Amino acid sequence: MGVPSRQGIGRVPAVLCMLLLSLTLLAACSGSSSSRDDASTSATSATTDAVAADGTATSGVIDIAAVDPTATRSQSGQVATVEPTVETNATVEQVLSVADIVEKVNPAVVTVINQQRFSGFYNDGSDLQPAGSGTGFIISEDGYIVTNNHVVEGSQALQVIFENGDTVEATLVGTDPFTDLAVVKISGPVPATVPLGDSNALRPGDAVIAIGSALGEYTNTVTMGIVSGLGRSLQSRTGGSLESLIQHDAPINPGNSGGPLINMHGEVVGVNTAVVRTSSSGITAEGLGFAIPSDTVQHIATLLIEDGEVVRPFLGIVYQAITPRLASAENLPIDYGVLITEVPSGPARQAGVRQGDIITAIENERIDQDHPLVNILFKYKPGDTIDIEVYRPSTAETLTLEVTLGTRPSNT
Repeated sequence: MGVPSRQGIGRVPAVLCMLLLSLTLLAACSGSSSSRDDASTSATSATTDAVAADGTATSGVIDIAAVDPTATRSQSGQVATVEPTVETNATVEQVLSVADIVEKVNPAVVTVINQQRFSGFYNDGSDLQPAGSGTGFIISEDGYIVTNNHVVEGSQALQVIFENGDTVEATLVGTDPFTDLAVVKISGPVPATVPLGDSNALRPGDAVIAIGSALGEYTNTVTMGIVSGLGRSLQSRTGGSLESLIQHDAPINPGNSGGPLINMHGEVVGVNTAVVRTSSSGITAEGLGFAIPSDTVQHIATLLIEDGEVVRPFLGIVYQAITPRLASAENLPIDYGVLITEVPSGPARQAGVRQGDIITAIENERIDQDHPLVNILFKYKPGDTIDIEVYRPSTAETLTLEVTLGTRPSNT
């Protein structure tokens, strides 16, 4: 037999190489497909847990990056299932869907009509006319409804329209212009009530739902957003300051005032009261809604229902809240407390407080962004004697002054 040619010898290995290459590619494709499916399943599982944890503090979140598929193969060569580590001591809370929450809360959300008498060429002023409208929500079976003060301000009569369109007369129980809150009451059976939740439990990023009568005609409009910030302040209609507000980006419009801001458990955590559309310099803004926290609502509503008014203690100062940014800009020695800009006649002046002083604490409770002066002061009653801590920059000394609180005039 002759010696095989080089061409014949080379052909056989080439065929074998092609066959082996095909098998290798097939195995690689199969493995890639399996890896993608596993990764997809893991990602879906982790995403579901993360979403649940975000809204409800579920039992655990899978760290996808910690799972190495190449390090978990069994002896048979198959990829072993990796069970996530779950914290057994975490609290699992039930969370409703947005539609479930809306279905539950909507019957308790009402439109509030402010009626007044107007005189004109064709009107002698004897008939009541709608002067404006807003939103409210029913908090008790005996018909108490929370809304904004500016919704009912100046009213001579009030009407409440339920979600189903039924209209009833309402009476004004009391108002508090300083927090922009009011309580009205209806008689007879109520379609539903909604509970007040804990606004102190809110965190930036929490999902929230707003329901209100947008533009006064699109009743029970539902929008959704997240908590954007906490402890915000805004200038109030009375010239004072609304403190500890919840900032959120759920769209709200004229007519939404007084409507509830709801958490994912179907509880009211705030009362929508304002939206900022432009800055002081004229820059257009979007998604800047503000709500009064439910803890404030609970306190004020209780006082209005029990007494018909809110009697506030009076310190008698004009001040500016100090923030770290303000302290840096004004070169202040302290980055918390309140800077006194004016001391009219009153309790603070009698106690020795001066313009330029910084009040840092009341009864050893520090004043800062999380604990505004008005909130701390509201814990006391007119006639109470309290100690205030004052830093005096002019002499670089810290003083403790004793102040007997007065009663805040209704026009301040």
